[in-house]
Amino acid sequence: MTSLFAQGPATMGVGEIRAGMKGYGRTVFQGGKIDRFEFEVLGVQKNAAPGRSRIMVRASGGPLAETGILAGMSGSPCYIDGKLIGALSTGIAFEKEPIGGITPIAEMLDQLRDIPELAPSRTPLILPKLEPPKVLKAALLGQMLDFNTLTGEGDPQALPMALVGSALGAEAQRLWSGWPVTFTAVPTLSGGREDASPIEPGGMVAITLMQGDLDLAASGTITYVSGKRVLLFGHQLFNLGPVDLPLWSATVSTTVASYQNSFKLAMPVAPIGALRLDRSSGVAGILGAEARMVPMRIGLNLGGKRTLNFRFELMDHPTATAALAATAVAQTLDAHTRGIGLQSLSMQGNIKLVGQPAIVIENVIADLNPGRMAQYVGAMLQAICLNPFEKPVIEGISLTIKAEERLDLTAIAGVRLLKARAKRGEVLPVLVTLQNIQGVRETATFNIQVPSSATKGKAILMVGDGYSLTAADPDERVIETASLGDVVRILNGALRNNHAYALLVQAQPGAGLRGSRIEGIPPSVASLVGGDGASSDNRLQRRIIGRALLPLEREVRGLSQLEVEIE
Repeated sequence: MTSLFAQGPATMGVGEIRAGMKGYGRTVFQGGKIDRFEFEVLGVQKNAAPGRSRIMVRASGGPLAETGILAGMSGSPCYIDGKLIGALSTGIAFEKEPIGGITPIAEMLDQLRDIPELAPSRTPLILPKLEPPKVLKAALLGQMLDFNTLTGEGDPQALPMALVGSALGAEAQRLWSGWPVTFTAVPTLSGGREDASPIEPGGMVAITLMQGDLDLAASGTITYVSGKRVLLFGHQLFNLGPVDLPLWSATVSTTVASYQNSFKLAMPVAPIGALRLDRSSGVAGILGAEARMVPMRIGLNLGGKRTLNFRFELMDHPTATAALAATAVAQTLDAHTRGIGLQSLSMQGNIKLVGQPAIVIENVIADLNPGRMAQYVGAMLQAICLNPFEKPVIEGISLTIKAEERLDLTAIAGVRLLKARAKRGEVLPVLVTLQNIQGVRETATFNIQVPSSATKGKAILMVGDGYSLTAADPDERVIETASLGDVVRILNGALRNNHAYALLVQAQPGAGLRGSRIEGIPPSVASLVGGDGASSDNRLQRRIIGRALLPLEREVRGLSQLEVEIE
């Protein structure tokens, strides 16, 4: 670690700044050329956050009279009397004149003082607004948690990060709900490589989130350079501390005026280094370093007639990787499958982690909403990436999706028992009536073994698809895990939505759960199991005492419950 104070420009502290003082800033408005803009200090906002200040200014020059403060200007260094005072970092939505805020340089240097040469091998991943069981339970239901749930509300004055590159459809954009980003489709620029911005204060840079058959990048401005170390943005990316993200030089195609938030159309040009720290007052990186990307493959089988293969590289990031993988799925399906009419999508694949068994991916969606399939993939990755135990190393994501122009959907139309009483140790036959979308019915039989350890008295037979059974847990017991391996086992044991299940459940004293299964209980319904045996909580808890599986290879929907008397 090397201190940033070893070299760099002269600085001016907040205590020296007064309203009416004038200065200038550096940023790129077009191509790679760094331009100058002017500003006048309006005042200093004390305690914009505890112990933090913000210098409010009115800017002028370039296109600012028409656009206001631009997203992509974040990090633009600002000077008074040749001394660096900080980085332009905030704007005001729907503003009629270019008024913005500057993060004081002292705050940036304080938070980003020591930048690690090497990427962190272990990163604290549990986010302060979130409990691990919430992520797991959402994953078992195939539902991603949105950004605000993960991190809480952000700074409303912070300039949104402009994500540029491939055009995203409505389903893909919904996956980013709550993220402080705006999406803009920008064609690849001819001659753009000759227009790369210089790597100096005021230069334009981009963070490549995704590349390959889909491109997405975030852009901002360099504030400070000291040897191989650079400071950027003047605000957080995601405020996750040590990170390892790819950093590219960038060029600006043009600026776009908007009543809500104007922005630069910027495109990455060439890799120049890697980000290593992400703090509330800015991000910092090392020039010449390399960041690791997560490889992803999607094979799309179009009704057995032809198969399309796509490859992507995703940013390795606790919150972004899941959103990026889901985006790749949603965009692939949106671009190559039908939008009107009957359609079913089936997915198989795996997520490979270093030192862990592969996580099996299996899902069937019987509708025209690719967002459900994308949510499923993203939810599995959220459960992995946001585990509180260790940083997972994702070797790769491999998916095969088959699109059929028919509706493979089955509903559970009825359940009946041949007898309402069952003896301990005997087999309980269960008849389930299934109905497809055309109204055709068929009957299948489950045989559930009633264990000899069952308690005499009432039991509940639950028959349904995996998602409905998981959601039916009324107790919402915490899923206790002790390692990343426990998380992997829970995900691999998840009840699927292309099978029908029969579960025999009894209310019994707390059964205990610490990442391991009890009497063959599937991990996906571990939340149905009672409290830890060492707990003082002696309330009756639901416990699965028997189970059976009926594979159907089409989407199943529905849930029925019957009462059984155990003798």
